[in-house]
Amino acid sequence: MIAYQELVEHVVREGEASDNDEARRALEATADVLARHTDPDTRRYLRERLPAALRDHVPDQPGAPAMESGSLSQEVARQIGCPQERGVRLMGAVLSGIRRSEPGLAEELASRLPDELAEWAQDPQGAKGRADTGQSGTPSRLDQDTVERALRRGPPWRGDTEGLTRSVELPADRITPLLNQAKKSARELGHGFGHHTTDIGIDFTVRTDSVDAVTTRDIEMAELIDAAIAKIGAGG
Repeated sequence: MIAYQELVEHVVREGEASDNDEARRALEATADVLARHTDPDTRRYLRERLPAALRDHVPDQPGAPAMESGSLSQEVARQIGCPQERGVRLMGAVLSGIRRSEPGLAEELASRLPDELAEWAQDPQGAKGRADTGQSGTPSRLDQDTVERALRRGPPWRGDTEGLTRSVELPADRITPLLNQAKKSARELGHGFGHHTTDIGIDFTVRTDSVDAVTTRDIEMAELIDAAIAKIGAGG
């Protein structure tokens, strides 16, 4: 059984709720939205496994279909009274809290949720590391554990919370095409990267100078650089 107070504290900590009251509103809104957009069996399961304090917020009947994570988190944000990007983080924290206490329920929900929200139920740390959140809209700083998880998922980047670097061996005539491709991707993302040439190729560095740390946006930039390396390294 999921302990209500532990879930509240988890949402405050992991969802960066402003206080216990906002965490409780996030729990209530998420319970309501999940129940209205899942099948009858899952709604019954929610009623059985969620804390008693949330059962009254699990409606018996479904509402209008919500096929995208944006529409679900928008509903949660509207009920809480916060920006949508913050609604995603708070809803995600609720899902990751459920995962801690009731993995079976989390898997059940994940199988019915859009990918972005399913990640919070299946891999909360990975989802946390990819979420740009907060009312300011600034990229989220990554802690060391999240950075290490990101590094394990991708090609040979190295570093820590202060910056990530990837060294690429490449013929000199491929460096300019690679940089052009990487810069194009950076413009589309609205982010940047550092680089310098070496005797055997080029080193790329990603970090967000405005917050003096590696952020979620840097992970996205690193993935785009990886794609450019794969394309240009193959002669594209």
